[in-house]
Amino acid sequence: MTEATPQLELDLGMLTVEQQERVDSFKRQQVRNADRVTASNTREEALLLSGGFQLGIDFVNDFKCEIVTQTRSFGYGEDSFEAEVVFTDITGGCSLITNYFDSRENKMVVRTKNRLSCEGDKLECSTITSQYRAYKPATLLKKLEEYNAEQKDKFAFANKTKTVLNYTIEKYKKLFPNATVEEGMDYRKRGRGHDYIEFPIVYVKFESGSWLSFRLGHEIDREYTHKKFNRATSEMTSMAVLEMFNNQEAIK
Repeated sequence: MTEATPQLELDLGMLTVEQQERVDSFKRQQVRNADRVTASNTREEALLLSGGFQLGIDFVNDFKCEIVTQTRSFGYGEDSFEAEVVFTDITGGCSLITNYFDSRENKMVVRTKNRLSCEGDKLECSTITSQYRAYKPATLLKKLEEYNAEQKDKFAFANKTKTVLNYTIEKYKKLFPNATVEEGMDYRKRGRGHDYIEFPIVYVKFESGSWLSFRLGHEIDREYTHKKFNRATSEMTSMAVLEMFNNQEAIK
């Protein structure tokens, strides 16, 4: 009769002793996690306020600790099972409020999911700093202000670039109505690593197959030649090119 008990419990939708122990262990662990995270969240908010951050302006705190009822999965393989459990659940936390320039949509958006971590009396938010390190709260506030200003500058620069780009395209369409004038992208390497910077260019393509691309200046009419391709010379032999160079007039 004893050996049949586990099977009977399963047939009745009840948990076995081992399964109940696993569920109870999970519930105890959730309580411990909730206590730890609640204390950490309280400390993070206190540090932010001490550094001059304003709740609702510079950061949000959407931390919640509540009792919930959910169906959870436990165990692995043949020992896996599901059970409806009442347990302590924690969500959210302190996050900085940042501006962000969305280059794909060309618009500014506000982000509130920039999570913080606490190290002693310092705070870290890798979203707004170039290094993964913690700062004193007042210093981190300055980093936040710098980051937000930088994002606004990117937005302004992108729109200025777009104005110059559109002007330049229209300019060469009028100058060469039989050519195809369109926007393109190129890139250059930055530093010694594998980081590259993209930038817009203007292609002027002719029916002959020859083309020239311009890189934009910071103002209108300040573009300069980026790359060019002459189909006629590309089909010439090396000797023919040398002969052409040889026949060119000397620079005076």
